[in-house]
Amino acid sequence: MEVTIRISGAQGEGVESAGRLTALTLSRLGYHVFAFRQYASIIKGNPTMFYQIRASSAKIYSHGRWGSYDILIALNKNALAAYEGRAAYVIYDSADRQTPQRRGEIPVPLTDYALKAGNKIMRNTVAIGALLGVLGADLSVLADLLRREFGEKGEKIAEQNIQAAQMGFDHAVKAAGRAFDMERAGGPRLLMSGAEALAVGSILAGMRFYVAYPMTPASPIMHFLAEVGPKFGVAVVQAEDEIAAMNMVIGASFAGVRAATGTSGGGFDLMHEAFGLAAMIETPAVVFLSQRGGPSTGLPTETEQADLLMALSPSHGEYPHAVIAPYTIEDGLYAAAKAFNIAEKYQIPVVVMTDLYFNESLTTVDDIDWSRFKIERGELITSPVVWDEYKRYKLTESGISPRTVPGVPGGMHVATSDEHDERGDVITDRHLPEVRKAMHDKRMRKMAKVVEEMEGPAVFGSGEITLVTWGSTAMPVLDLLSQRRDLGVVVFRDIYPLNKEPAAKALDGGKALVDVELNREGQLAIYLKRELGVEFKRKVLKWWGEPFSVDELSELV
Repeated sequence: MEVTIRISGAQGEGVESAGRLTALTLSRLGYHVFAFRQYASIIKGNPTMFYQIRASSAKIYSHGRWGSYDILIALNKNALAAYEGRAAYVIYDSADRQTPQRRGEIPVPLTDYALKAGNKIMRNTVAIGALLGVLGADLSVLADLLRREFGEKGEKIAEQNIQAAQMGFDHAVKAAGRAFDMERAGGPRLLMSGAEALAVGSILAGMRFYVAYPMTPASPIMHFLAEVGPKFGVAVVQAEDEIAAMNMVIGASFAGVRAATGTSGGGFDLMHEAFGLAAMIETPAVVFLSQRGGPSTGLPTETEQADLLMALSPSHGEYPHAVIAPYTIEDGLYAAAKAFNIAEKYQIPVVVMTDLYFNESLTTVDDIDWSRFKIERGELITSPVVWDEYKRYKLTESGISPRTVPGVPGGMHVATSDEHDERGDVITDRHLPEVRKAMHDKRMRKMAKVVEEMEGPAVFGSGEITLVTWGSTAMPVLDLLSQRRDLGVVVFRDIYPLNKEPAAKALDGGKALVDVELNREGQLAIYLKRELGVEFKRKVLKWWGEPFSVDELSELV
């Protein structure tokens, strides 16, 4: 059993809440769910906002197809006209069209029922009730969610919404019957967004300080942490800008607290200088880089994967850092935990790359591996040391020096952005060449150890054609794989530094390699050619703000 639903209307008509409530209802009924919304960068009035929800009795990874869907909920005339003919069933306000024109159209007096229940604003709740009637789903699950959603506003508001949903449900069943059979498919499933996965993974990894300046699509991380973080001892701060946010992360981490920030491409541009500072003073830092269309303000509410090359070499100069790009929302839990461990063990900044499609989509998550949240702090000294002997930047074979935090007796040292010696003192001209060479080599030696931590790409299936991708684009690609047994898929997740041996093995030279990315130049392909000499047969690229859909990929590959 599988169904694809699109809820469309103007911003401000409740598309967002209707979409999330529908996704939650279906996940509580035991279905695997994926939900994605598209919206414009204005608060109200845009007629093109939609929420697409896909539910299946089998595991799914993406929103599925764009061109058609099983059920459309059109909350206004524009939505009804825009998507006419694309859905098997259409639920709309009977005031928008007096007589059904096509088979499958289900006019429902959304406004009248909402007013009868108590408020016109509940039109979307009436529509969800009608949807569940068509799906043949259990309305009591939605009723429980509505009580939870509106309980803080008072029992009356919750009961009015339940009444509105019931009227929509009864009307749809009477008008169209139960067109689908979506009774319970099993026990409730956990539903979370990509942003929530990053936040939860960070909390489980021991993060206790998160600071950011709001920027779509990274803002949902901060919103979620502001709500739940304090319950788990996480301090959440909104900084005055991205420069301050990055410097505050460095300060907190210098003090021994696991800390992170999140931003998009434009904000990360501003963080580059401080990112280099973290590398120079060898202080851990984690940055969640949530991509959107650029350059400049670009496409604020659209998705893209065009910041990879920037993430490989932010700031200036040469220094060790790492880049990880989770490829499913569930993987976001583990990628966040890994980022904190690598940052602290090797005393380097780490970038976790996602995008709008990843951060703002919802999916069901199964069987979390709790063993992957082990906290590893590396060469962190918390007991007294002899100050005369302590060298914060001691030259070591591994490149990793003993690190203290403020308050450790004898652990005082200088931390400066200038090149320095083992104790942190700024080097003089007389000793500059030899000390600079030794310290620079020391820092870069860490990369040999970091490489050992980086896993090779994930490999799925095998075929004459191998699709190579990274990050969230893997989600529709993996769904395509379930339909096309002639394909293989290679997904790069631990991107920099590249563990070359397993990467080369995965990219078997005997297969036709096709690069699939959401950018114009094929940035992963450029990187792999530089690192491994890999040649791609062709590139399937998209850079105009939309994620790939399964039907689209099927035609292109």
